[in-house]
Amino acid sequence: MARAFENVRIIDFAQVLAGPWAATQLALLGADVIKIEQPGNGDMMRRLTTEGEWAERDLAPAFLGANPNKRAITLDLKHPRAGEVLARLVADADVVLENFRPGVMKRLGFDYEWARGLCEDIIYCSVSGYGQEGPMAHLPAYDGAIQAASGIMSVTGDPSSGPVRVGFMVVDITTAMTAGFAIASALYRRQATGEGQRLDVAMTDAALQIMNPIVSRYLVDGDVPTLIGNRSQTGQGTADTWATRDGHLSIAMITDRMTPALCRALGRDEWAGEARYASTEARVAHSAEIRVEIGELLAGESTAHWLARLAEEGVPAAPVADLPAALAEEQLAHRGVIMDVPTPEAAAGTLPIPGLGFIADADGPRADRRAPLLGEHTDEVLGEIGYDADDIAALRADGAI
Repeated sequence: MARAFENVRIIDFAQVLAGPWAATQLALLGADVIKIEQPGNGDMMRRLTTEGEWAERDLAPAFLGANPNKRAITLDLKHPRAGEVLARLVADADVVLENFRPGVMKRLGFDYEWARGLCEDIIYCSVSGYGQEGPMAHLPAYDGAIQAASGIMSVTGDPSSGPVRVGFMVVDITTAMTAGFAIASALYRRQATGEGQRLDVAMTDAALQIMNPIVSRYLVDGDVPTLIGNRSQTGQGTADTWATRDGHLSIAMITDRMTPALCRALGRDEWAGEARYASTEARVAHSAEIRVEIGELLAGESTAHWLARLAEEGVPAAPVADLPAALAEEQLAHRGVIMDVPTPEAAAGTLPIPGLGFIADADGPRADRRAPLLGEHTDEVLGEIGYDADDIAALRADGAI
């Protein structure tokens, strides 16, 4: 048996998060991903979002999480000998992935046309903020800027807070998932046609993709979404997040069928017979007063009390958990979504990192190795493409690697 992308080789020029995680998804499913980094500095994510020991070792936790199962080499892309090394790598590759600003790879001499000249059926995936062409293509982009530009921030927060960012790199990760799917689809197409493909993945497009329901609503009926805080997009007063005696609780009751169950769970059976609870339209029209009276009830008891009552009646609800509490849930351990990878010093044990969001009954995703040290596999990879020890020493002496 074999994982889905075994025998697929990806040359990965990407750094930070969107590009690297795109390649990692395939690496966890068997692809041989060779990460190309600049000598001396490498991927800036090696030192971002943390301080102390891990950053000092160029292995920031965010980098460890985004790059397991890869091999890494250092190569100065501006060095005169970089082209000969890359030509050998790409000639035997299936995919090239890069997330430089549009035009950079062409200026360096390593664009799609160059790669296709070496490998006619190459799949060449470019990830950028706004796409490879168009009036905004030249602009730099990071997750926060795209959250603002795409409209995500305009619907996140409430009137008192104003627009706020989602509390993690939602656009980067969504873009990575989009790019991973695009690469997988191109590999599948190549099996049928024998042809390679150029892929252009934009962060803005990915952001609109995850906003599909509200974007569609605006495009079809002109409804401009606003800041609604924790309320449901349905507008119903029975779907919101409320404070309990010791925390917060989110309830998502949006169907007529479940109205009696919610009322029983809250100990207010009589509400089920009232007109304002009887239909979706009524729960929207009376949403403000419904939210207030439910909130007054929930504030009087603990989160655990209400969760038990709601679960007993089959009403969708969940506590607002912080990250430690969410990760401590037994369900996550049962699913195995957190993977263990070796530490840089193998004898020191393992480190936990998030995996992919699915389970396969055979040959599923797994982490065979941790994220690489800067240039860790340079000699190994160059040896595989025909360089002997003297050649490698000469490249190193020249400053190419």
